[in-house]
Amino acid sequence: MKKISIFILSMMAVLLILSACNSNEEEESGKEDEDVVTLSFWNRYPELRGGFDKLIEQFEAEHPGIKIEKQEVPEPETQLRTALSEGSLPDMWTNIVELAELTEVDAVKNLDEIFTEEVKGQFQEGTWFENGTTSDGSVYGFPLASPRSKAMIMYYNKDVFDMLGLTEDDIPSSWAEFKELGKRIKEESNGGVYPIVWNNPGWANEQLVSMMGTAITPEVPWQENYKEGVPQVLTEGKVESAKFLKELLDEGLMAPQSVEIGLGEAEATFSVGQSAFLWSGDWVGRQLFVETEFENWGVAPLPTKDGNPYYYHAGSEATSIRVNNKTEHWEEVKTFLEYSLEHLHEVVYVNTGAGLPAKRDVGGEPPFEQYKDIMELENELAIPVPKPAEFNPKVVEFNKAYRNKLEVGGIGDAVVGYITGNIDDLEAEIEKIDQDMKDAFFETLEEFPEVSQDDYIYPNWEPFEPYTVDKYDELK
Repeated sequence: MKKISIFILSMMAVLLILSACNSNEEEESGKEDEDVVTLSFWNRYPELRGGFDKLIEQFEAEHPGIKIEKQEVPEPETQLRTALSEGSLPDMWTNIVELAELTEVDAVKNLDEIFTEEVKGQFQEGTWFENGTTSDGSVYGFPLASPRSKAMIMYYNKDVFDMLGLTEDDIPSSWAEFKELGKRIKEESNGGVYPIVWNNPGWANEQLVSMMGTAITPEVPWQENYKEGVPQVLTEGKVESAKFLKELLDEGLMAPQSVEIGLGEAEATFSVGQSAFLWSGDWVGRQLFVETEFENWGVAPLPTKDGNPYYYHAGSEATSIRVNNKTEHWEEVKTFLEYSLEHLHEVVYVNTGAGLPAKRDVGGEPPFEQYKDIMELENELAIPVPKPAEFNPKVVEFNKAYRNKLEVGGIGDAVVGYITGNIDDLEAEIEKIDQDMKDAFFETLEEFPEVSQDDYIYPNWEPFEPYTVDKYDELK
């Protein structure tokens, strides 16, 4: 009995020691958890997912006291507006809502502390602009993509070219050449390969016809005529470009599913060799290489009516990270942004091939050889045009009021309707949108005495010539 009692007492002592150790470990673990600050980060750009994951992994390894909780947001505008109304914004997010709207309700943080004049000088010309990355001269967005990006280009499938005995000399530059080659592709592939696969979102259609249209009507780069100082979406270039798309579909030169699918499906169709060409943006190189694991492709400019050059307005979107003005962890956010200044553009853009970085002289190793070709095309095709808000900052508030009056903000859905046969008279449909824009524009001018039509007229601008900062000073 005495031996049993000693054994029991010994076991109880061991258990007490183990219990104390576990308790101490739990306390230490709890203390460590308390010491870790978690930052919430919403990303709206699918092509940046992998790059952000890598950047965050590297950052957390070097900063064990900070954790970045990244969330992909499939409906970014809806989710951000909901969070804005509920007061539940994340610490950081990639932009979707206009900067002017956020600064008006004091929702976004001033980043001048990070972006000194010296640091701003490290970025591409055109990166800093009113209601994009800046407001009243202060910085409110961490720049991601280069302003000289987002121009659409033509991807061509080298497997299809090899199969049909085509070379780079056969790449069409005009619509007539594209049709001629398209008929040859269909004939020699016995209908197994379509010349082009396209996709149906309105934004993509408006971008494509607007860009192709600048080869015909260069004075209207998007929705403004900077020679006359008025909104304009009805142009010969846009209408003829839309008619060209419909002709391709009607003549069997465009994959018929193009009017029903999104960009992802179009990329997949192109990758498996069911189409010879794909029209899209600079980010698609990364999508083809990573998502579809297809490497045998090249890039070239879009075909235009007579083979003349086209362009896209640089700085069309302020791709950036914005910070919640009410974040409880500004010092940790600042640490992440300062780390990103040194590493983000290389890790997220160059090393993944997701696009062109906003920062100058970025190192890194692109994952596919065509990256350099894409970069050269984008620098050639994305050209700075006048930004009225740079000339008169009051234009920002004016534009918001003017755009709020519009029932339809662009011609993309009209173009889709025309291509699919749901709209017969495209010109009449666009003319109505065009007139509504002009009516709203002049009506809003009467409400804003500090803004005039002259703020939208730039006599010293020539299409295809970059409109640089010094040009604004010439008009003052």
